[in-house]
Amino acid sequence: MNPPVSPPENPEILSRPLGVPGSISHAVLGADDPGFLPLASGLAAIRPPPRPSRLGPESFGVSGAGARTRLESVLRGQGAFVTAGHQPVLLLGPLYVLYKALTAISLAARLERTLGAPVVPLFWIASDDHDWDEVGSAAILDRSDAARTLTLPVPAGGERRSVGSHVLDGPAMDVLDTLPEIVAESEFTAHYLELVRDAYAEGRSVSAAFARFLAGVLGDRGYVWIDSAKPDVRRAAVPLYRRLLADWDGALEAEAAGGRALLASGFEAPISRVEDALPLFFDEGGGRHRVRRDGTARPESWHERLEAAPESFSPNVASRPALESYLFPVVATVLGPGEIAYWSQLGPLFGHLDVPLPSIHPRAAWTLVEARTRRVLERTGLSPQDLAGGAEPVVERLTREARPEAVERALGRFREGAETGMAAIEEAVAQEVPGLRGAAGKMRKGVLDAVSGLSRQVDRATRQRLDVRLGQVRRAGANLSPRRRPQERVLNPLSFLCRYGPGLVERLARETDRQVASFLAGRAGDG
Repeated sequence: MNPPVSPPENPEILSRPLGVPGSISHAVLGADDPGFLPLASGLAAIRPPPRPSRLGPESFGVSGAGARTRLESVLRGQGAFVTAGHQPVLLLGPLYVLYKALTAISLAARLERTLGAPVVPLFWIASDDHDWDEVGSAAILDRSDAARTLTLPVPAGGERRSVGSHVLDGPAMDVLDTLPEIVAESEFTAHYLELVRDAYAEGRSVSAAFARFLAGVLGDRGYVWIDSAKPDVRRAAVPLYRRLLADWDGALEAEAAGGRALLASGFEAPISRVEDALPLFFDEGGGRHRVRRDGTARPESWHERLEAAPESFSPNVASRPALESYLFPVVATVLGPGEIAYWSQLGPLFGHLDVPLPSIHPRAAWTLVEARTRRVLERTGLSPQDLAGGAEPVVERLTREARPEAVERALGRFREGAETGMAAIEEAVAQEVPGLRGAAGKMRKGVLDAVSGLSRQVDRATRQRLDVRLGQVRRAGANLSPRRRPQERVLNPLSFLCRYGPGLVERLARETDRQVASFLAGRAGDG
């Protein structure tokens, strides 16, 4: 039986800027001119591309019967997709992956009402990726509010293989079996641990486990998903890859043109070019490698390999966005700040491949402020922004402010006097007894070291007096800005779901819908 939906003391959900000032994403989202950089930030004039999909309904996973019916309409050319995507990260990865999915669901629903045609949210599971270090780990808040990183062992020989080919084995199960000792106990914990056990079953692929857990967390919200490593998806991509191989120099020039456009606007290109390499990977069984014209393979031989082994080819970060819009009628796509940055150099490549460039929409960005964290902030007069750089700078400031003023003044006066007196002694010794200059310098260092040592002892005594308060600040910092990074980019949602239950997802969905409506109305600023 599902747990109740309304837990006590729900966390605050605070919006946070998506793009930091000076970044490409900030520039794109804040542009008055919709043509600023290769991407447009507005969605006012979009219309669904009137064309059928290149894949059938059997290629997709669906969240429910209603999603399947609407999916079939879109695949027949009677609607469009809003896409979002990510690698199949362990337990959904950082919080922002969940926020991205919720944004796509909200945006699709609003566009469907506006356009009068089915618009289905599609989550692209990028299981072609071979970054196992990212895919196989998750940082989960434990019961003491410390971020504990779970890491699945790399499958034998899997370091360079697409993660979609890996299945969960015994060692992976051993890692996941530690979850009951980590997450907080509540009325919801058993429910979510059961979802984990159901999704991450031994023998299941990591991408299938990701999709199943996402479905368990989101429920039936009318969305669909697709695994990029499925053989039918790879076969459907072959005509696009032929276009890349047919005009190798043109593809390289399109990539270069995108980088030059960013440089002309004052930004470094996020996607680094590899000399004479297409934005395409080939895996012959030992790992993914770039398709290169480096003297070891004639361009014609790549054509032959593509026809003989189409399932061995996969896109890279530059060609994957174009592949989505080639395979499906994509009306808009939901991106985070890093994605906006690299998409901003892809306009020429989309044009070269004759693929329509969809409009973009920024994903929602949130900070969850739990009640106990809010109480710490109120007692210390801090805000979540004060802890954006982590807890330690705040701990140092609070320690300085709490130091005994009389001791601080006395140490300051002594230090100033010692500096002046020692400078005079060193000058006199240098003139009168130059052979003792070293001794005078050692004396000066000893005096100042003694002052610094006493100052450190005062700091330690102050910290001991503030021990409880500073410990609370550190816990708040670990929650809001773990590892000195935004909460949403580090922490996994599981600990929050276990604490607050499905009601947290409902609240995030409502807040995301309001933010999407604001952006579509042109009032979202920098996202």
